[in-house]
Amino acid sequence: MMRFFFLLLLAITAIRLQSQSVFLPSNSSDHQLIERFQVKSGRLSSQIHSSLRPFERKASVSFLEEIDTTLNRLTAVDRHLINSFLNSNPEWAASPSDSSRRPILKRFYAYPNDLFRYHSDQFFLSVNPVLELSAEIERGVDSPHFLNTRGVEVRGLINQRVGFYTFLTTTQGRFPDFVMRQQNAHSGAFPGEGWTKGFGDGGVDFFTARGYIAFNATENIGFQFGQDRNFAGHGIRSLLLSDYANNYLFLKINTRYRWFHYQNLFAHLIDFPLRTFGGNRYDPKYAVAHQVAFRISPRLQIGFFESVVFGVSDTLNARGFEWYYLNPVIFYRALEHKVGDPDRVTVGMNWEWMVTPGLGVYGQFVADEFYIADIRADIDSMLVRLGLRRERKFQTFASMRNQFGLQVGLKLSDPFGIQNLDLQGEINLIRPYLYQHYDLLGNGRRPSASHSHYSQPLAHPLGANLAEWLIKGSYRPMKNLEFAFTVLSYTQGTDVGGVNYGGNVMRDYREGHGMYNNFFLQGRQISVLLGELSASFQFMPGWFFDLRFRGRTQTESETGLRQHENMIMGAGLRVNTAPRRHLF
Repeated sequence: MMRFFFLLLLAITAIRLQSQSVFLPSNSSDHQLIERFQVKSGRLSSQIHSSLRPFERKASVSFLEEIDTTLNRLTAVDRHLINSFLNSNPEWAASPSDSSRRPILKRFYAYPNDLFRYHSDQFFLSVNPVLELSAEIERGVDSPHFLNTRGVEVRGLINQRVGFYTFLTTTQGRFPDFVMRQQNAHSGAFPGEGWTKGFGDGGVDFFTARGYIAFNATENIGFQFGQDRNFAGHGIRSLLLSDYANNYLFLKINTRYRWFHYQNLFAHLIDFPLRTFGGNRYDPKYAVAHQVAFRISPRLQIGFFESVVFGVSDTLNARGFEWYYLNPVIFYRALEHKVGDPDRVTVGMNWEWMVTPGLGVYGQFVADEFYIADIRADIDSMLVRLGLRRERKFQTFASMRNQFGLQVGLKLSDPFGIQNLDLQGEINLIRPYLYQHYDLLGNGRRPSASHSHYSQPLAHPLGANLAEWLIKGSYRPMKNLEFAFTVLSYTQGTDVGGVNYGGNVMRDYREGHGMYNNFFLQGRQISVLLGELSASFQFMPGWFFDLRFRGRTQTESETGLRQHENMIMGAGLRVNTAPRRHLF
């Protein structure tokens, strides 16, 4: 597959390239800034299809420049945020960025937003340090938690046509026990990262590397190749493809024309941990996805999504990339039938509607498989239970083949007349066995074609068989001070006695307790309530001092026994990176 990527890139670069920018970092708060002004204005950006993240910097600059001149209800904080964003992206901003009054050695921090910047007609380069130092105290725990991340972020633009981006950090830290339990559930891969080494007394050590190049082959077709993460949807979570799992190698093709955005994604994933071959090689697996987004009107956007995950290895051979899936304009389910139905196909849709300025609603639906006869049997059972039908017409109900998930949510900007306040709330419902697959070779190993990468879910961080609600908000009483909060609650059905009840994406769905009588939240129910409150003060561009309080309670629903309780307070310094958060 890598040979194909390389040959394709050579062929494309032989074409006269068009201008292309890099993208906002996948976890950047700038995405929330773009979404705030979409909601506040009551209309969707004509340059950005917001279900496809990360957003392109050039398009984001264009949108905010338009908002700055056309939206009359901007506060002083709004204009400060827009101006700060434009100063951070001078390669695309129409007006020149502010220069520093006191640069260091004339070269460093000559502009407040960058440690080092070089900008000419042919070349742009920005280099910035990345730092996150924090300490936390947990009630009932003697040793404090800490985080020590250091690194560098580099982005650039060559001849206004080829963009590049690199983010490299090394991290050592000691984390709360619920984070380490999540790592154990991921076979030793740290949440959102890869494998780790031990560090000190109960700590971990890991390395993060993201980087890619981006260019346009034509005015409307752009390419991105490298290692990073992607996100599909409008919500806090994604039931299709989230940015929770570790980074992965991918080739992405974006085709845009006014109201239309079509994206192809070809990804090289890892079946972690070691499974078959031995040595230092992890088994490969692959994912191919395409998503089409339509801006039906300035207020309404809908999108459709399809993906296939495949790749299975045994001790004698490894299945390579399936060339059928390189077709960018065909339904993957049809191709999967052609190669024998061995792979895992997911389909879904998402939508967002700006009801009125200040209010937006959105949703998402995802399905792995469903049978019309099974759905009819479920409706039949429900009608009998409600007394609307005397006798059942079907004998079966609650089939494990009905695997789907649903998300609904809303976004508010400046609600109740409170300026500079943003709120978002959503509900996620996921039936059992969604995202799971089966052991193709029948050799007792875990299914490699599950919707996962590095033993981490590619969609919802918790997997499936769950019900969840989340509320998050941010409030800026002044330009450089932000208060933020997140509250979430979920209940998940987990495995009992080795029987697969459908929550763990790494299990074989044939290990369940039967084809029928599979109910929502079945198994041993675990309930979690988590709240987080933070205050961030920006004392220079990209430099923040953070205070944070986090409380988390985990309860076994059947017994009411409170198994785990975490009350944590901390403070830290953060430079040019989003705070590391553990919302599970």
